[in-house]
Amino acid sequence: MAQLYLKRTLNGFAPADEPSMEACRRYKLGEVYRADVVKPRSYQHHKLCMALLNLTYGNQERYSSFEHFRKAVAIEAGHVEEFIGLDGAIYLQPKSISYGALDEVEFTAVFRSMMTVCCKILGDMGYDELEGEVSKYADQHYGSVAA
Repeated sequence: MAQLYLKRTLNGFAPADEPSMEACRRYKLGEVYRADVVKPRSYQHHKLCMALLNLTYGNQERYSSFEHFRKAVAIEAGHVEEFIGLDGAIYLQPKSISYGALDEVEFTAVFRSMMTVCCKILGDMGYDELEGEVSKYADQHYGSVAA
């Protein structure tokens, strides 16, 4: 199975780079192939998410464990899997935000929800203000996030 990078054009999908172009040449014209189309995760976007969580964690007093804090934010943001316990109660388990778990489209929606949750945690901070602070924090701790 080949992994290709494609770009969307007016005529459909086209190879996005030379290795993908070479891989496409191995497939016969007119044949039908199956593909799972996923927008690859942006490392820059991932750095912003980690900056958001670390910055907010450092400015809250409820949680003493970063992992518990991260999971609580994911649950509050609605990024959960529900399951029913043997007692019939509904339990929420936070889903992963790892590279393999979400594509960029899904991750963008989760990140926006997490931003909203973190704004609430930080009190009077507005979304745009937090976005600016997160970008500065990411630049200082993870390198430039400009892509």
